Amino acid sequence: MAVRSAALAAGALLAALLTSGCMPVEENPLDVNSPRSQDSVSAVQQPVAAEVGDDPLNLAENGATLCYTQPDIGFQEFTVLVHNEALQTFTLDDVSLQDPENLALVSAEVSTANRDGHHKAHDDDGGGGHGTHSAEPAPATVAPAPAGPVEPVPAEGYNITTHEYVNLVVAVSIADGADAGSAQGITVDYSTGGQTFTGTHPLIVELDREGCV
Repeated sequence: MAVRSAALAAGALLAALLTSGCMPVEENPLDVNSPRSQDSVSAVQQPVAAEVGDDPLNLAENGATLCYTQPDIGFQEFTVLVHNEALQTFTLDDVSLQDPENLALVSAEVSTANRDGHHKAHDDDGGGGHGTHSAEPAPATVAPAPAGPVEPVPAEGYNITTHEYVNLVVAVSIADGADAGSAQGITVDYSTGGQTFTGTHPLIVELDREGCV
């Protein structure tokens, strides 16, 4: 009987200690609805946008050397296919010739394109597709109106959206008094979100009044 009484007394004492808070009890052991620590908040923050590099349009790819006789109209057009593979939209700010010698830039325009090549809306295009940033001479004469909306617009101020393909068409002419002219590339200044970039497509252009050697 004494043993049973002692056990009951010990149980009552333990219950009193628990209810009085004398023994430490972990609150919310499963961490339900508790505020996250600063470490855990930092761990789930959105990642910072990756660096896009000095030339995110990759204009320096797929160079070529082209030589043509300047047509009677006084200039020759060359087309460069540009593909925006970045997640940003870029604004074309300026187009110029790289190291020109007796060669002047007459105009720079942009028209829509697709991944297969240049001027695919033309039924008489027999040249096949061209790779990204490749170049080709444009016809010196006026071509028939294309089936799709590919009317060129000035390059300066054009916005190339993400994953868009465009044709950059530059017209060049031999300087007055010279028999031939050349340039070592097509340089494009462009920008996005306050950042500025410059890329040079390594298209070496040579024009001659009499004909290429």
